[in-house]
Amino acid sequence: MACGYFVAAKRYPAQQVVSVLMVSAGVVIATLASISGDVPTHESALWYGVHESVIGIALLTLGVVLAAMLGLYQEATYRTYGKHWKEGLFYNHALALPMFLLFRGDIASQARALSMSRPVALDALPLVGACLGSCVRLAAVPALWLSLAGNVLSQLVCVSGVHRMTAMSTSLSLNVVLNLRKLVSLILSVLLFKNSVTPGMLFGCALVFLGTFAYSQVGSGPPPIEAKRTVHRHPSSRNTTPLCVTTSQCTQRRTRRRAST
Repeated sequence: MACGYFVAAKRYPAQQVVSVLMVSAGVVIATLASISGDVPTHESALWYGVHESVIGIALLTLGVVLAAMLGLYQEATYRTYGKHWKEGLFYNHALALPMFLLFRGDIASQARALSMSRPVALDALPLVGACLGSCVRLAAVPALWLSLAGNVLSQLVCVSGVHRMTAMSTSLSLNVVLNLRKLVSLILSVLLFKNSVTPGMLFGCALVFLGTFAYSQVGSGPPPIEAKRTVHRHPSSRNTTPLCVTTSQCTQRRTRRRAST
């Protein structure tokens, strides 16, 4: 919202501003409450933890600002050239592929580690076995490669939905939904790994859900006021009646002519 206000000169209703502030505060409170349980007692460990937290928060803040700027740029691009979200999805990922060459050593080592995981027969999987039956035997695949494939497919669905929503709504609405998604991911990670649920986390979750609900109830507001336009008359026409400026004026004049006849 700050990027839209200062960069794109957008103006937001007061209820929308309050809703976004509630969502942002709720995400910050829930995140801090989720990591407040593991506080080191040693002074050097405490300073090291604070130093790491400051670096992480700074990187996350920079990422949020850059993502907001990218959302505004995509919104302006879709408004000018059309809402081609599939094209944006392709170039957003295709142009980033050369960056992985810088980490080719790490990628190769991780691929070897995945290949050393426990093998799983594909026909033993519930869906695959039900589709192929017992007559077809498939080769075994390392279990971590299957997990990676499932992660890639789920990310494809998620990122495709994000780009589709970018073409359907504003960047601010997209950021609100993404913050809600991050909170849901945080809640699932806490429940799956059986971490302790603190009152601060519950308060932050309540703020996020209330802020999201309040944001969804904000109307689109009154239509923008158009500037007055000069009415031009055709020079060869003797009719002194001015031409219709809008469609509603033309409809009203046709109705009056039919009533007079």
